[in-house]
Amino acid sequence: MVNEVLAYLRCRDLAVENPDAVFLDGTLGTAGHTLAMLREHPTCRVVAFDRDTDSMDYARKRLDAEGVLQRVTFVQGDFRNAHELLKPYFENLKVGTDGRTITRINGALVDAGMSLYQVTWPQRGLSFRREGAFKDAPLDMRYDRSQEYSAFDLVNRLSSSELEDLLFKFADERWARRIAAVITEHRRKTPIRTTSELVSLIEAAIPVGVRRQSRVHPATQTFAALRLAVNDELWALDHGAWSLSTVLAPAARLVILTYSSHEDRTVKRTFRRLSGQDVPVDVPRRKKNSSHPHGGKGFDTKRSPLAFSLKLPTDEPPQVPDWATGWGAEWEMKIVTNKPVAPADEEIADNPLARSCKLRAAEKLNLKKG
Repeated sequence: MVNEVLAYLRCRDLAVENPDAVFLDGTLGTAGHTLAMLREHPTCRVVAFDRDTDSMDYARKRLDAEGVLQRVTFVQGDFRNAHELLKPYFENLKVGTDGRTITRINGALVDAGMSLYQVTWPQRGLSFRREGAFKDAPLDMRYDRSQEYSAFDLVNRLSSSELEDLLFKFADERWARRIAAVITEHRRKTPIRTTSELVSLIEAAIPVGVRRQSRVHPATQTFAALRLAVNDELWALDHGAWSLSTVLAPAARLVILTYSSHEDRTVKRTFRRLSGQDVPVDVPRRKKNSSHPHGGKGFDTKRSPLAFSLKLPTDEPPQVPDWATGWGAEWEMKIVTNKPVAPADEEIADNPLARSCKLRAAEKLNLKKG
């Protein structure tokens, strides 16, 4: 959805209105979106964030080969901390010939989830492939490899009920209870260390008939749930939207791409809060007397004992950070996309992985001196 991203960021319009525009790519990855921004707006600069140092190294080489490296400022870190991480860089972000320093960002993008580069690297443990180098891939799933805990810790340390809730809440896994039970039974004998081991256990938990009828790999939802939890992705989307909003210039837009219903729902609710709407706590509920394997039990909305040490997302609503009012200013956001924007049929035909992508955008309004 590169064309849609550029359109909602108004890159072409800003090339005329603001030759010195600065965009922010909160998830650099392999630099695809950053490169597209630089091409669409030939005099802009891009501030590029990423937690993954390996991805950042790859992106540097690609941008250098394209001859645009000097127009990119790299920030190794999480976009949810943009308001803090950008301060030291602002003095050096000078665009154009007048030497003006940058104090606001003219457009920001977050592309949620993992990059193709990360998926194709076996040592990251993000793929459920089992052939070749992926056969003994470690159960990791971290974007930031300096992070203390990984998928190994969740799979081997959470209780059966905690695993069940994690799989259901983060991925709507229908067979969460059976998968959790098989995992906890197996790890009593030996820890689960590789992605191949985990895939085999998931397949053993799901009935053969169900697996044969499904067009989706049986490990898809379990791997997605673990990745979201390990990398704290739902909290990153929520708090990241607040953080990025503080550094946006008036009329600048924040565009977020998501790839699951949970991610899209998080962005939808966060944008509603940023626009001043009253949003109730989003606590998933299981229907009573449901035919669903989880039917009849409600979620325990209290934190797991391990949620503190592992920093797992919880059902509690995020607290508005102290800095959310901006740097000495009051502001609000206007929702630009009332419904998520989906990729065109032509793009899905060229790239089937784009089928699940959704785009939402919001625009900053009413910046007032505090």
